[in-house]
Amino acid sequence: MIKLLSPVNGQEISLQTEIQKQFFADELHRAQMDGALTFQWYDLKRQGEDHSAPAPVVFSWQESECGNEQAAYYLLVSERADMRDAWYYVTEQTEHAVYNLKVNTAYYWCVQRNGKRSEIASFKTADTLPRCIKIDHISNVRDMGGYRVKGGRIRQGLLYRGGELELHMQLCDKGARELLRLGVRTELDMRGEARGQVDFTTAEALGIARIYVPSVPYENVFDPMHAEQLHRFFEVLTERASYPVYFHCWGGADRVGTFAFVIGAALGMRYEDLIDEYEFTGLSIWGVRSRNYQDFQAFLKRFMDLPGMTLQEKAHAFLMQYAGITREQIAAIEEILVEKDGKD
Repeated sequence: MIKLLSPVNGQEISLQTEIQKQFFADELHRAQMDGALTFQWYDLKRQGEDHSAPAPVVFSWQESECGNEQAAYYLLVSERADMRDAWYYVTEQTEHAVYNLKVNTAYYWCVQRNGKRSEIASFKTADTLPRCIKIDHISNVRDMGGYRVKGGRIRQGLLYRGGELELHMQLCDKGARELLRLGVRTELDMRGEARGQVDFTTAEALGIARIYVPSVPYENVFDPMHAEQLHRFFEVLTERASYPVYFHCWGGADRVGTFAFVIGAALGMRYEDLIDEYEFTGLSIWGVRSRNYQDFQAFLKRFMDLPGMTLQEKAHAFLMQYAGITREQIAAIEEILVEKDGKD
């Protein structure tokens, strides 16, 4: 008989680490941080340890009658009470850590071995954002989903942001398997520096379509010379077949940080959440990012000068004026990425 120990049935579990919790507790300190940062977005240097990965959910169980001791355990985890579409993990131990579960989501789990299955238990993940993603050997990966917007939430599991998969970091086999488990279909590669250095990307080797859109961050996005790449980037987001999408630059900090701000604002995210998303990169290996950083402030000033009463209206104005995206295309992006209240 297999007895499930943890998570306890009905338990709510946070996917944030203690360091990540402290990040949010330090809001006043972050708001007052000196903006005279010295990094160069086009020549990043690794700084410190990586704290951008989520906390795991640790499953444990015990078995009173072992039977065939050489048989492995199968841990099944599903979003459905009937265990349909379950992910399974094979282990010889009676404990296993699982990463990258969705936030604010009910899960069901059980364990089977030697043709016998335990009871099914359930737990819920806490509504704590951002939804961080652990991809081994890659820093600063997270899902843009889960945030509350007017009338609903941004859907999880469709739009991932992060660091590169080769050159300064190297995706390992375990990380590659996780990227595939997340179902990523499209890589939006924003690295101008990849031209001439990367002929065949790691993602392409995994069967993920690569779209090369060399991009620039901060106030540079308002320069008309970059309009074509802006248009191509956001055009991809209008195409349902592109999803799930992984967009990245070198460190997922500056170019990705700028584009993520525009995307989030266009979908209706709160200003406070957009700032947290930008500054959360400070928990990666690519150095601190501050709302007071002069380049971010220059971008923010230009953004706030756009027509519109709300951040969302200003983001729509940016997409139409600088990226050549139509109102119909903006509506298509929202239809794909926003889950309206009361809808599945």
